[in-house]
Amino acid sequence: MSHEPLVNDSHDDEQDFLEAVNDDEYVRPRASSRADTLRARRRVEALLEERRLQRAIEDDWMLLDEEEEEE
Repeated sequence: MSHEPLVNDSHDDEQDFLEAVNDDEYVRPRASSRADTLRARRRVEALLEERRLQRAIEDDWMLLDEEEEEE
């Protein structure tokens, strides 16, 4: 019984590896205004800060619970 490799490692046609399938069809997205970009960035930063604070609160509660259990 012959065993054929499952993966073909030959790179006969390097062009296949240099271009993505849709490179010719790529259209750059509409440039957003500076105000839109800043608004989106601030929103993401606010969400990240909210998540960070929520985790800090949860961690504090867990530490408090652990201290109460030890007493």
